[in-house]
Amino acid sequence: MKAAIDVGTNSVRLLVAERSAQGLKPVLKQVRIVRLGQGVDAAGRLSPGAIERTLAALAELKALIPPGIPVSAFATSAVRDAQNGQEFARLVEERLGFPLEILSGSREAELSFAGAVLSVGHLGLPEPIAVVDVGGGSTEILTGTAQGELLGGGSSQVGAVRMLERFITSHPLLQDEQRALEEEVRRILAPLVEQVRAYGPRTLIAVGGTATCLAAIMQNLAEYSDAKVTGVRFSLAELKEAYGRLSRLSLEERRGIQGMQAGREDVIISGAAILVQAAQLLGFSALYVSAWDLLHATLALPVDGGS
Repeated sequence: MKAAIDVGTNSVRLLVAERSAQGLKPVLKQVRIVRLGQGVDAAGRLSPGAIERTLAALAELKALIPPGIPVSAFATSAVRDAQNGQEFARLVEERLGFPLEILSGSREAELSFAGAVLSVGHLGLPEPIAVVDVGGGSTEILTGTAQGELLGGGSSQVGAVRMLERFITSHPLLQDEQRALEEEVRRILAPLVEQVRAYGPRTLIAVGGTATCLAAIMQNLAEYSDAKVTGVRFSLAELKEAYGRLSRLSLEERRGIQGMQAGREDVIISGAAILVQAAQLLGFSALYVSAWDLLHATLALPVDGGS
């Protein structure tokens, strides 16, 4: 068994899994919403409060890892963007005893793609495949084949927490703020989408907390399950309907929706806006969802993922 920890902009996640000739078998998965990236877009630094919240959550997750299990830990957008990101990484190693690798945007995109295609290979989806990972601070889109060959793509500085902080002041969402949010998302995503479309992707898979939470809401799941959201297909029209419905609700009303992850009721709107715009810009009328992403790839791949 091995463990992987993802220190994201909105959440920290733990996956413990076994790797064998039959593939990767997840044993334990835990998520904590910490909002590490709170204020990073404006201030350029991780705040002391966010750092302490995250370190406390990481200590909780570490306590769940079976003794003697090797741990791979990595950080994404908030830490790589923050001026004090390296200081935070040193704190993690000092307090928790494992190094924290700060992933580049391109490496994050590669791992998200690898995790997604691992989970849906049995579906025989048309290729090339584009994988979109809507994160808290950035969005990655990469195109490749089901066998893991990478064709092209990368990372863009548009994320659910980043856009929430820039544009949204009210819940329900104000129409003027919605228009401004969507215009900015399109503007920032456009160059990356142009790169990806050059490879002619025929299938779109969405990964990340926004995608899996929306999949749980759209299926009205009483209890979340990775298995119940992985491989599910939704039309763009269904996705836009869910986005519109959620945007018209207060935070309290969103909290009462079956399938809503606690702590995601504010950021789900900006995340959904990014996912809708990405699908539209890429020219897809439907997309698949996968709960498998860079965590799974880190544990499954023989290179950069260990054995």
